[in-house]
Amino acid sequence: MSANQFKGPYDPSIMAESYAQWEQSLEIEIQRTFDTANCDILDGYIARDLARLKDPRVDPDFLCTWTGFLWDRTTLSRTAIEVQRAPTGFNFLIKTCLKYNLVEVMILITSRYGTFRLGMKNGHALASYCGLAVLVDLLHVGTDAERKSVAEEMMNHNIVDLCFKNIDSWLCAHRRLAARTIRSLAGLIGNRIPADMVADIIAKLCVFVLQGPRIFVEQFNAPETKWQGGIIVLRGQNASEAEVAKCALRYSGLAHDDALWAAQGLVCTYPVLPMKFRLEILKKRPGIVDLLFDCAITPRPPWYPERQSDAVACEILALLFQWPPYIVPGVSSPLDGSSRTQEWKALSQALKMLTARQEWSEKLIEVWMSVEEEDWRHVESLFNNVKNYGAKTLLGKRTFQLAFELRGIKRITVLRLITTLTHAADSCGITNAELESLLRVAYAGSQKIKQVDSENEEDHLMYAERTQDIFALQAGDSHAAQVDSPLQIAEELVMGPTALARLLGVLAQRGVLDSIQALKKAPNGLSTATSLDQVQMITHPEIIRKFLLIAFRRVESRTESGRKVAQSNSFYARMHFVSSAELAASLVSFDRYTHGKYAEEVKGVRKQLVVALGNASEMAIRTGQNQIALSLALGAITSAESIPETEGLEEAITAKNIRRADQARAALRQG
Repeated sequence: MSANQFKGPYDPSIMAESYAQWEQSLEIEIQRTFDTANCDILDGYIARDLARLKDPRVDPDFLCTWTGFLWDRTTLSRTAIEVQRAPTGFNFLIKTCLKYNLVEVMILITSRYGTFRLGMKNGHALASYCGLAVLVDLLHVGTDAERKSVAEEMMNHNIVDLCFKNIDSWLCAHRRLAARTIRSLAGLIGNRIPADMVADIIAKLCVFVLQGPRIFVEQFNAPETKWQGGIIVLRGQNASEAEVAKCALRYSGLAHDDALWAAQGLVCTYPVLPMKFRLEILKKRPGIVDLLFDCAITPRPPWYPERQSDAVACEILALLFQWPPYIVPGVSSPLDGSSRTQEWKALSQALKMLTARQEWSEKLIEVWMSVEEEDWRHVESLFNNVKNYGAKTLLGKRTFQLAFELRGIKRITVLRLITTLTHAADSCGITNAELESLLRVAYAGSQKIKQVDSENEEDHLMYAERTQDIFALQAGDSHAAQVDSPLQIAEELVMGPTALARLLGVLAQRGVLDSIQALKKAPNGLSTATSLDQVQMITHPEIIRKFLLIAFRRVESRTESGRKVAQSNSFYARMHFVSSAELAASLVSFDRYTHGKYAEEVKGVRKQLVVALGNASEMAIRTGQNQIALSLALGAITSAESIPETEGLEEAITAKNIRRADQARAALRQG
């Protein structure tokens, strides 16, 4: 290679005299560098440029232009992949940059210039943003192996500490970028972040959300910081200052969504985080519970009506208090040994921390009410007014329906938490009045869903809301094929009856269910959202009989839907069977605590429990989850031992479950 070939594109001897011409020349030469087809020449240019970028004396214009143009390139690649116009994988330019320590240099730039202060050159501040934005794009455009390699290198350069610091950055754009970085890393780094740091990050992200849009509005209007909107938010749109200021509120909503999705990604991992790890999170920051509840009940903002952060906050709460995947609540198994005991001990401690929060039951109810009291026409009116806040077009019908699916997520997470809490009602010191306060929520969640009228939009939206379930993938699994989900919650038609049966069962176990009808005044501590009349209606024997018949039919229909899903997705089918089994187990325990008073209404449910557990075990065998399969099969075998003949359980079902247990054991022995 000749010396002339390496005469730098930025050599002062070739620069034009005027600054404007120089700037244009700089842009042209950087683009030419990135377009270089000769591998050896590109190698030389990139090696030289990245070395220059590391120099703290680097010219701000070169720094800003180089990182900005590279960000343009990575964004184009990401967009092409997302619309399926290009396959995943790094192009030659990116591979060359990575060979010369792109990750290290971009993090160095972000760290060096990320602390904005008045008088600082905008080129430095923008370069610190573009550098990290490039890496975020790479976490989405690469193959699985490439993405994980970049994530690993980012971790080795202390990216988590940098993002943790930048969540409090003076620049609002840097705050959002810190959240986006964590969100993009989650799922690729496993549980490499210790529990105490996870706790601190989640708490800080929640506080960021609860601070609202003020900082965005101020900075998009202030002379020294309004460049954020024009250059970062409205890239390439040639927006006026008025348009930039107008989009501040909507941009804050996007940032807040990113923040809670980032928090969710830290705990929505596969394999599921051990309960001990989640307990350590809560011990470090018990106030996380209050912060998440506050995020969940924040009113829908008119400037960003499609917000997701409230539902995601509910998902995080569910993740912090979820059962291990091999346990069906209410079902015993011969595998109940030290590991299960330790998991339950940790979960019980975590639930005690939840119920130790002031007015915890009122906050659960308030989350439910935030959905119940929000009229769909009000949501529609907000969607119709988004142009007033800088949106270029009205939001589509799919986005509008998604808002109601997210409302459904809030409803089922509340029902999931109620159900889980009933299993620790005594150890957590939950009072009868608190249980009775939650009855109305569970009863409302058990109601029949209205059949959809093709002409009635409200029916469509309510159907979408009340049939929503959660089968959430890791944040880093955007390219993944069919996989198991770290968070699984059944739809309201199943979770509602499960929660109600559990609440009624605990009240019966305590010997107070039958005495409720004789109460003359509301018990002390009953929520103001629940009346004595409602409690007495829900616990009336005739209402209970009707409920049990409905709940039994829900068990059967849920198992049947699992059989249909099993033809295409064994992971998702197992969720159906497990939720059917949990509902059946809640009815069995209610029958036990009421000493057979409602035996006729639940006749056959024990058989359904065995069938659902066996089918769930079969799905786990198909997906190679043999420990889960063994636990479920043994649960089915144990549940079948005391079934009366009137249940009509065929011997062939038990024999099939024994074979499943043997098959799972054999697979486990083979490693």
